[in-house]
Amino acid sequence: MSQSYSQHTVEGIARVVRVDGQQLWLEPEQTTSCGHCASSASCSAHSQEAAGMGTVASRLQARRFMITAPAADAYHEGERLVVGIGEQALLRAALTAYGLPLAGALLGGALCQGLYGEDLISMLGMAGGLAAGLLAARLRAGRLAARGELSPRVLRRARPDETCATV
Repeated sequence: MSQSYSQHTVEGIARVVRVDGQQLWLEPEQTTSCGHCASSASCSAHSQEAAGMGTVASRLQARRFMITAPAADAYHEGERLVVGIGEQALLRAALTAYGLPLAGALLGGALCQGLYGEDLISMLGMAGGLAAGLLAARLRAGRLAARGELSPRVLRRARPDETCATV
């Protein structure tokens, strides 16, 4: 948990939707691409009461996340915050989520192909390797989460004109 966030962080803007003790519930802001398509006039994504299945509002609600912040009571609902996570933690998470299952599948398939030389057995080896890789990824993600490496941190309050869009 002694990770430095002064450099090399991936930042995003999130809105506080609930303050509960030392916990902040945040919802990531919609990027600037929303509302710039040809059907933006008929889209219900900007309506607060439109949270039906498949809408942007329901997808944002599903993306809500919690951050433990010692001074959480200093923040208010509706406030915009800049949150960040270290690049190394993000890289470790991506390699865990994608690299381990992929490596397991390829290794299982290659071993079975080398040992038996039959496609069906190689495919079964790949499926077994994928399952082993997914299990390894789940265990590693649990360890990373327990150490707090996957948790974003509140970096600062967002300026009114600040966006996380890249052009």
